[in-house]
Amino acid sequence: MCRVSFAMAKIYKIKRYKPVFINLISELREMWPEDNVTDEEQAIISSALNRLRLVTKTYFYCNLILAFIFTLPANINLVKSLFGIEVPRILPFVYWMPFDPSKKVVFEVVLIVQNIHCFLSAAYMLAGDLLFFVFLSHITTQFSLLAVRIQKMFYVPIDGQLPESYPLGYYNKENSLNNPNQDTANNRCKVEEEELKNIVIRHKALIRLSNDVENMYSFSLLVNFLNSSIIICFCLFCCAFVEKWNEFNYKIFFITAISQIWILCWYGQHLVDTSAGVGEALYNSAWYVSSNSIKKSILIMIHRSQRRVHITTFGFSTVSMECYATILKTSWSYFTLLINLYNT
Repeated sequence: MCRVSFAMAKIYKIKRYKPVFINLISELREMWPEDNVTDEEQAIISSALNRLRLVTKTYFYCNLILAFIFTLPANINLVKSLFGIEVPRILPFVYWMPFDPSKKVVFEVVLIVQNIHCFLSAAYMLAGDLLFFVFLSHITTQFSLLAVRIQKMFYVPIDGQLPESYPLGYYNKENSLNNPNQDTANNRCKVEEEELKNIVIRHKALIRLSNDVENMYSFSLLVNFLNSSIIICFCLFCCAFVEKWNEFNYKIFFITAISQIWILCWYGQHLVDTSAGVGEALYNSAWYVSSNSIKKSILIMIHRSQRRVHITTFGFSTVSMECYATILKTSWSYFTLLINLYNT
């Protein structure tokens, strides 16, 4: 019931703030490049989309299999009893009810309701989490594309001081091929100012969209992480000490729980890394050949990039791989405490 309530709360958030989610989708769609992209940009896009497809499919099927694993034994016993085979009546989930669920007809109704609850819970959890994965995947991809765009913004002639083999030399060679009119200083300065203006607008939009995702998911992530810490602890305890007949179910539930948290934390870490990559790209670009006004703007952008763009668990911690390690340590501490209490 706890997971059903938690999953429904996620869906309520999506319904309650539907315009925010629609704006996230529309703005991220408009940011995708419509012109021809370079091989490096295509590699970034392909890698992000392939990874997102893998994550969504794996996450979907894992939750679906988990739901079937928990409901299948009770449904099999029900079918056997319909054919006259004497089997114990079991329910997928045991919780308090104000009536006796073992009575005829009542048992079948309760079983159907629990099946519906199980699959609805899985569907609601999938809807909320997969939207989170999709949003962060697209935002981090745009941050990576923005970094490539920044490195190609300025033009420096390739000479003895800037060999073609250097990364900046590679970008400048590509820049000179795409923009043959680099010999006019005034024209180059205007192009750079216009390009930097568009980059600043894109950077601010990505930060704003990241903050929207933070506002929509921060509290649910806090509850999710606390809930997962307890689930991981009790799954380990049940596998080690109680209900040996149901040990396989607990192991599957344990693997699903740690996998879900890992994916959430990985995407949070990827957001931190790609947003910081914008500042690194600015620093590694040929900013030193630009005008003073452009240098001031770049300095402001570098200063802003030093403040990490991240998702938090309602302000308590940053969603990152460090947070994932903390969750595992906390779960292990709870597990050892339960072992000591059980053995005394």
